[in-house]
Amino acid sequence: MNIHGLRSLSLGYLLLPNLLFYHFWFNRAIAWVAIPLLLYLFYTQVRSSRRTDTEPISLTNILVVAAFALLITLVSGTSGICYQTFDYWSHNTKYYDLFRHNWPLRMQEDGPSISYYFGYYVVPSLLAKSWNTISDTIIFTWGYIGFFLGLMWVYLALNRKLILVFLALTVGDLAHVFKTFFHKFGKSLYIYGDFGIEFWSNFENLLWVPNQVIPSMILAGMLFYVIKRGLAVEDLFFPIVLTLWWAVFPALTMLLLTGVLTIRNIMLSGFRINWVVQFQKAILPGLLCLPVMLFFSSHNELPISGFVWTFRNDYRNSIIEFCVNIGTNITLFLLLGAYFRKTKPGVQNFLFYVVVMLLFVFPFYRIGKVNDFLFRGAIPYLLLVGMYLYEPFAAGKPLQVVLSRVRQSLPFGLLLLLLGVSSVIAVDRIVRAAKVNRITANLYPDKVRFSAIPYDAYPNTYLVLKERWSLREANQYLGKENSFYELYLAPR
Repeated sequence: MNIHGLRSLSLGYLLLPNLLFYHFWFNRAIAWVAIPLLLYLFYTQVRSSRRTDTEPISLTNILVVAAFALLITLVSGTSGICYQTFDYWSHNTKYYDLFRHNWPLRMQEDGPSISYYFGYYVVPSLLAKSWNTISDTIIFTWGYIGFFLGLMWVYLALNRKLILVFLALTVGDLAHVFKTFFHKFGKSLYIYGDFGIEFWSNFENLLWVPNQVIPSMILAGMLFYVIKRGLAVEDLFFPIVLTLWWAVFPALTMLLLTGVLTIRNIMLSGFRINWVVQFQKAILPGLLCLPVMLFFSSHNELPISGFVWTFRNDYRNSIIEFCVNIGTNITLFLLLGAYFRKTKPGVQNFLFYVVVMLLFVFPFYRIGKVNDFLFRGAIPYLLLVGMYLYEPFAAGKPLQVVLSRVRQSLPFGLLLLLLGVSSVIAVDRIVRAAKVNRITANLYPDKVRFSAIPYDAYPNTYLVLKERWSLREANQYLGKENSFYELYLAPR
């Protein structure tokens, strides 16, 4: 296999749920336009990548990433083999809901549709429908393929150094380590509110939202690889648009970043624009955003949103929370970035500083009850920061490169140690998965209590959100009866 094959598989993986989305969630007029357009854009990207994506991927590389992807899929809790986080009540019910009911999902047979991004679940649900049984194997295999593709892009971007892939996935958890340390001694650095102003690393997020981490890894890995190889950034617009049906906030943040990079390229070229290329790579995929965003905008209730200070009265506590969670990570990123700035290509430096600036700005605005925009929108950005900071150690044997740089600068060594400390949380999660799983529960029933979260505990997505989260969060995803989507786009 080569990069061309990886790109084709990645685009195909993101594309399949979109084909189902337009077929089942839209009327024929929309589907007959959108589906051929999706296939055309897929064909043109696959065809054009044959000339540029010739770098081979060896069988050894494939086996190494496949083994690591298996570990990641198990630790994530997918299919309930190992420990599952609370969010699997939602994940499993969505899978069951899609398996059991006709599409698009509706609260009543003739009521408005459930307005949610179901991209991760629709392919496994369709296979389960065809087999007439809901299956652990199907959802596990689908998730495993996604993790494999995402990890392969990161693996290639980091010169095929697996340890650096793991470390890059843990970037963003430094404040989490500090808070855990103080918690052990009964100390809290600030008072926790009803929503957080903090980052979670890709590794921590994959335990909660594998449906959003998978496309985020693919997009971030693709972008960093494209930047390293000097390829066309505009090629990212199509996979970003495909990701909207999977994970709306990571897609929007990546759309913003890719747009900034594209504008930079246009400015550097003296505003020489090839409108044919821009139309095919940016404008056509952009047209496909419109039906998706109209579907998402058909909510009966808008999500909670606004500047964070409009939701908080204790400004002092909020400032401390911001400094601990955001300030700690941003400061570390900038200090380490200063060491690499002179040895990195200009476009990589530009990418890094734009990402860090946006990571600093995003926390000031809240969207979603638990601040989903920050928690999820930052996923691909943190992975890009991780790849930028760890890529310099991929030129040779990582340990030797690290020791060589540390000998030259002790302060740099201390900063690098702090960056590496972020991985403590991920190591703890791996240990927990090894201790709490189906096998250990069967072997040591007195010591290990574990049972997988059932798929059919709730009859539909609305009820699980209402009973396990809140009525507002459940109503947030109810479609509006007279919305533009229901009136003009929905199937009849």
